[in-house]
This record gives sequence, structure tokens and C-alpha cells, in this order.
Amino acid sequence: MSITVCGPACTTEIKNSGRPCGDPQTSAVGAVLETYEHNGYGDSDFLAVVWDGEQVTTREYASTRGWTYHNTASVDATPQVREAALAWYRRQLAPQLIERARARASAPRVGRRVRSLTRRGKNVGVTGEVRWIGPDRYARGTGERVGIQPAGEDGLRFLPAGSVEVLDPEPVDEQTLHAAAATARPATWRCALDDLRGRAVAS
Repeated sequence: MSITVCGPACTTEIKNSGRPCGDPQTSAVGAVLETYEHNGYGDSDFLAVVWDGEQVTTREYASTRGWTYHNTASVDATPQVREAALAWYRRQLAPQLIERARARASAPRVGRRVRSLTRRGKNVGVTGEVRWIGPDRYARGTGERVGIQPAGEDGLRFLPAGSVEVLDPEPVDEQTLHAAAATARPATWRCALDDLRGRAVAS
């Protein structure tokens, strides 16, 4: 059935009568991969995950925010569409995996050697080993602070985590990540899209 929404020719009389829609408009035939409900604070939106010929995207087909009782959607993706969508997902996933692996490799962690990037003050150019990581009470939001121990010093120097760079970060095995992306299958398309959009970045 794909996506069917109530068109403008469906009158208020028809909507209030309980009769079928007077102007059903169908789209995304053979291209709906998944449907789901997104629950907001006071309303719910109903979305379909669709292959549009170039990429996987979402379309809202109904909502409790307005009168959408005639609107429906059902999964009807053809095997060809599923294959195209999966190939697209894998192409998007590979650079995402590499980017995240690089971010993890270059993130300050306890035991890693780092250099201060500050341009003024007593910590300019200081290098040392990260001995402590914790919340940065001086920063807005949820930033972290690191305590580094320079060689020959007993105490720690404390800096924002974003003000240090990791020396000799671990190499990223891009070939392995490409291989992982080439065989990946999303558990659900909703989670896959959220992940690609950066809403659920893997740690």
C-alpha cells in the first residue's frame, strides 16, 4: 500500500461521516522500508522510512497534531529497493566508522601522553601523561577536564580536554572498518538513520 494521505478534495463532511477518504493520494509505492511512531511531549508523529531513489529518508504521514485519520503507510519495499537502500547505507557507514575511530584514537584518556594547546599561561606547550579525567565545572554544558602529569613533576596540571592533543594517537585500521561496513545490516532503519545523523554516536 505504501503511503496514502488524505488529499484536499476530501471534504470535512466526508471526514466527519466515518466514510473512506474522498481523495486518497498514494506515494512511495514499493519503497517503504519501515514505519514507526515518534512520541513527543504531548503528541505523536507517524513516519515512514522511504527509499527515494537516491537515499533513505523519512516522511511523516500522520500525526496526532491534526486530523490525519485517513492517512496510512505500510511496508512494501521491493527486493531491488531493499538492496539499493542497503548499499547506500553501507556507503554512508564506512566514513562514519572511520571518523569515529579517529575521534576515539585522538581523544585524551588516562595513560595517554598529551600536549597543551593553550597559547598563554603556565601550561603553554606543556606535555605529560593523562592521570585524571573528570567533569569540567568551569565549562558550560558537559565538558571534561584532564589532569596531566609532566615529566619530573609530582603534581597535576589541569586543562579542558579540548585544549590538549594526543601525542602519537593509535592508528586507525581503515581497511577493517571498510570491511565491517560492507557487511553491516541495520537492526532497524530508524536506528540506522539516527546513527548516521549523529544522534547516537558509538562510544
